[in-house]
Amino acid sequence: MLDAYNKLNYNIIFKFLIFTWIFSIPFKNSIFQASVVIISIFFFYHLFKTKNFNILVENLKETKYLFIGFCFIILTMLLSNTINPEYLDKKSWHTIFSFVYKYGLIFVILAYFYKLEFFRKREILIVVLGSFSLLLFAGIYQFIQNPTIVMGEGITGSLNNRNAFGLMMGMGFVLALCILKYKRNIALFLIILFSFFMIFSFSRSSWVASICSFIVLLLLNYKTIKLSHITYFLCFLCFLVVLYFSFDSFQNRFEQLLHGNSSNRTTIWLYTIEFIKEKLFFGYGLNSFKNLPNDFLNEFPDPHNSTLEILLYTGFFGLISCVFTIFVVLKRIYESKNFILFPIATYFIIVTQFDFGAFGSKELLSFLTIFVFFVYADSFRKAD
Repeated sequence: MLDAYNKLNYNIIFKFLIFTWIFSIPFKNSIFQASVVIISIFFFYHLFKTKNFNILVENLKETKYLFIGFCFIILTMLLSNTINPEYLDKKSWHTIFSFVYKYGLIFVILAYFYKLEFFRKREILIVVLGSFSLLLFAGIYQFIQNPTIVMGEGITGSLNNRNAFGLMMGMGFVLALCILKYKRNIALFLIILFSFFMIFSFSRSSWVASICSFIVLLLLNYKTIKLSHITYFLCFLCFLVVLYFSFDSFQNRFEQLLHGNSSNRTTIWLYTIEFIKEKLFFGYGLNSFKNLPNDFLNEFPDPHNSTLEILLYTGFFGLISCVFTIFVVLKRIYESKNFILFPIATYFIIVTQFDFGAFGSKELLSFLTIFVFFVYADSFRKAD
């Protein structure tokens, strides 16, 4: 009886901590940092108190190739930093530490407590949607306060960057698409809201990634498409057409996309490629972008392309490690026949080719950690 009571208490505490962490991901605050630390402390306390080390071993067996890929990524990061002290930023070494405990350790913790049946996948999914929805409400509030924002710089919600806001809205849009067959009315409502605010964030990377994810979803489900689905799609298309012809700002950004206006990205990529050629195998070390001897590149925070960033920071060996890890995850999705995860994977892969870093984007990497957990969750215990 006492053990059951203790487990219930641990369960409640863990849910509170992990849900707080998820809700804090899209926002710029210290709650995220604190929640990661407290979750880690709680995990180690529970682990050493219960001595459930066998669970870690069992989970490791299920994720051994993912673990190998992750270790190789860390190894290339360490090696690149070691041989390039002159290019490093003050946070270069801290980025590696953060990568391990904010994402690697959190994945281990999710797997550990899921094995112990402390939570269900459905609960995490609901909280993730709730996290996106909180940011959505911030966007709604901003729009109500200043409706003309959709005519100019774009909606940012509670963030200071419209691309970051667009990333979250795009994630919410794709996630809503994926649950459409299970929760039709709620999903349709969310699709409309997330798509509207994604569009008027003017984050074209999120537009492209969302469209690609939608196409992948259609290809995976073409055999089960019904007349009602076509009707919903046509209604949504009409909604987009109305927005397009109602807002010049939408038209201008869309035309820029069609005409290949990259907002300096093409030039950034060309300069970055020239630097990559000079240190092809090991790169320049993490966060070295602003320390490269190029005044043009120094004006920007990163290369705006995850592939080029990986090559620039960790070289060819770093890229191979990342490609191997991505392949392992995609292969697991295919083998588990959990094909609904492919559109989400598509979103992550596409959006990072235009925005967001491969090593330092807290929002992107945190939700990517949750996504990878979902890929492997059924391996840790029977699906719920």
